[in-house]
Amino acid sequence: MKKLILPIFILALGFNAGTVFAQDEDMAAEFDGDKEKAESTQKVESEDLKRLSEARKSRSEGAIVKAASQILAKDFNNTEALNTLAVFYAETKRYGMAKILLRRALKANPNEPALHNNLGVIFLIENEPRLALDSFRKSTQLKSDYRIGATNLASIYLEHRDYNRSLAPLEDSYKATKSDLSRGADFAVEIANNYAVALMGVGENSKAQDVFEKILDSNTRRLAPYLNYAILLTDVLKKKKDALRVLSKLKLISDEREIQRQTQELEKRAQE
Repeated sequence: MKKLILPIFILALGFNAGTVFAQDEDMAAEFDGDKEKAESTQKVESEDLKRLSEARKSRSEGAIVKAASQILAKDFNNTEALNTLAVFYAETKRYGMAKILLRRALKANPNEPALHNNLGVIFLIENEPRLALDSFRKSTQLKSDYRIGATNLASIYLEHRDYNRSLAPLEDSYKATKSDLSRGADFAVEIANNYAVALMGVGENSKAQDVFEKILDSNTRRLAPYLNYAILLTDVLKKKKDALRVLSKLKLISDEREIQRQTQELEKRAQE
């Protein structure tokens, strides 16, 4: 069987629930602004946060930096602005900058689980699994029902093929985020993908198929669930007609060379 894509580790954008760049030091200085002025914190208006949310959806660096800087000029340690910037830099592989911003946010707000979670994701990317594990545990200790942290903690077990240990917390997270999955929220799609992979690992292949179908119903453009589902249908369940259906959807949403290569390999096996 072709190797599954697993797991997806989730950066948290929200709270109470995730060109040429300047050097890290220069960017940090840009966001520091005038510290003396920042000491008298001004009120961040709902319109400021709305602009930040819209900039985040646009994925435009200029828009995100502008919206976040406007908030940080009023509130030097605004957690939402710092975290949004950190997630953007993490997603664009600027991990040093992301860590600077997260640590600044944590200094001001050490009890926010999303910040510990996001630092844990970066530690994982940088091949620091022990530090990642500590961060994910901290996020769930601060908030026992924090689903994203619990999912990432379980996903470490999943990455090491400890399917039984990962299954229960992933199932809990999946059940708790079904409504988010139905509207295509990325974090819910990622939770569902990891849960489906864990189900495959313990031989619950029909259940895994049901979960993947719900992911596809959400019309997500995340690629990993499509590939994993195609592998399940082609190599495990031998439902090759269904596999070709999934692969045709994948070809429509991605023209990445590596994805196209993997899709062609799976199509060839599905047609045998």
